[in-house]
Amino acid sequence: MDDMDALGVRPPDVLTRVTEYIPKIVTFIEEIVKNGFAYESGGSVYLDLMAYEKAGFDYRKLKPCGPAKACGGEEGEAEATTEAEMEEGEGALADTSAEKRHPNDFALWKTSKPGEPTWSSPWGEGRPGWHIECSVVATDILGPNLDIHAGGEDLKFPHHDNEIAQTEARYASQYGDTKQWCNFFFHAGHLHIKGLKMSKSLKNFITIGQALEKHSARSLRMLFLLQKWDQPMTFSDQTLDDAKSKEASIVSFFHQVKELARRDYLSKKV
Repeated sequence: MDDMDALGVRPPDVLTRVTEYIPKIVTFIEEIVKNGFAYESGGSVYLDLMAYEKAGFDYRKLKPCGPAKACGGEEGEAEATTEAEMEEGEGALADTSAEKRHPNDFALWKTSKPGEPTWSSPWGEGRPGWHIECSVVATDILGPNLDIHAGGEDLKFPHHDNEIAQTEARYASQYGDTKQWCNFFFHAGHLHIKGLKMSKSLKNFITIGQALEKHSARSLRMLFLLQKWDQPMTFSDQTLDDAKSKEASIVSFFHQVKELARRDYLSKKV
C-alpha cells in the first residue's frame, strides 16, 4: 500500500482477508452443491463441469478451447483442459488420486495434507480451492452481478474462467436467460523490462520502490498511459525518455495557461 500511495494511486474502498471469509466460503460451496453443480469426493468438493454445461452455461469463456472433441476429449463432454493447464489451475491442490467425474472438474474445497492450513467443513477438515475466495468476496461486497472485472492477461484461464463458472453455478437461478455473472473483463498486458517479461528468474525484476528512486511517480504513470493497456508494457530507457518528454510538454502547456490567465487577470481595470 505504501508503493500505491507513492504512485498516487487511490486506495480501495474495501480491504479483506480470505481467512475472514472461510464460513462464507463453505456456505457458498454448499449452495453450489445444492444447485447440482458440485459434488464431494474423498473429502474434497469439485465443480461438475458436465452438469454446468448441460444447464446451458459455457465453460472457458475468456480463453475458449472449443468442443471437447477438438481438444482431445470425447464428443459431448465438457471442453477439454490439458494436464498442464490443470496443474496451473490447482497447483499443489491437484490430486490425481481423487475420483473426479470429469478430468477437468476443478476443486472448490480440498482436504488438507499434513502440515497444511485447515478449517472445518461439512466434508471434513480442509481448505478452499484456489479460485473460490475471489467469487465469495466479490459477490459478498458487490452482489451477484458484476459489471467490470480486471486482471493480468495470464489470469484469463484458469483463474478467471473458473471464477466465472463457480459464481454462475452458485447464482444460476438468478441469472435467467443471460446466464452471465460479469459483463466485461479487462486483461492487462505484462510488464516487460528491455523486451523481456519481468521475472525474478531472468534477474530483470524491479520493484516500484526501486523505480521511484530514479524516476518520479508522474513519469512512471505517464509511461504506462502512453502504452496500450492490453498489450505488453515496456519499461526501458527509451520509453522512460518518451514519457518524460511528454510530461515536460504537458507541464509546459499548463504553465503557459496559468501565465496567460494571470496576464488576463492583471490587465483588467479595477
